[in-house]
Amino acid sequence: MSAPSGLLQGSQTLVTPKQTVIDKTKALLTTFFTDQQLSRILDKLAADIYANKTLKESSATLITSSGLTASQITVLAKLASGSTSGAPLTKVNAVLLRHFEPYYKNISQKILAMKKSGKSQSECAKQVHVMVAGYLTKANVTPILKDVKAGLTSSEWQFVKLHGAALFLWSKHGL
Repeated sequence: MSAPSGLLQGSQTLVTPKQTVIDKTKALLTTFFTDQQLSRILDKLAADIYANKTLKESSATLITSSGLTASQITVLAKLASGSTSGAPLTKVNAVLLRHFEPYYKNISQKILAMKKSGKSQSECAKQVHVMVAGYLTKANVTPILKDVKAGLTSSEWQFVKLHGAALFLWSKHGL
């Protein structure tokens, strides 16, 4: 009997592409979500791509489908309502969508080609994880987070940095 992916097998640990994405997300981008929540987000992302949904359609339910805790909802609600200068979370989301859209389209094209050639949904999901893991590098993440900061006023940035400290790993990117 062989060990499922991600379990010890002899002296080696097999790490799935999905676990690689989770680990890279927590190392480079955010520790706001648990591994289980990130797993659900990745499953939803892969299913949405397989169903040919746009990034805008997918992003509308991606985080809420992860099973947020009450404290996570409180943090997001505070960021969504914003400071006296507006709703910074809306601006943050706009920057993220702008940066991720071209990459999302690239993944979608590859997955739809795989689907058309008869690959299963699970094979396509694994490829989504491989591609997302490849994208999650400090060289890709840092400019995005710098652009997020640049898109906010000084007071919005202070508000986001204070209240959204758990949402993004700003300090890992010199912010």
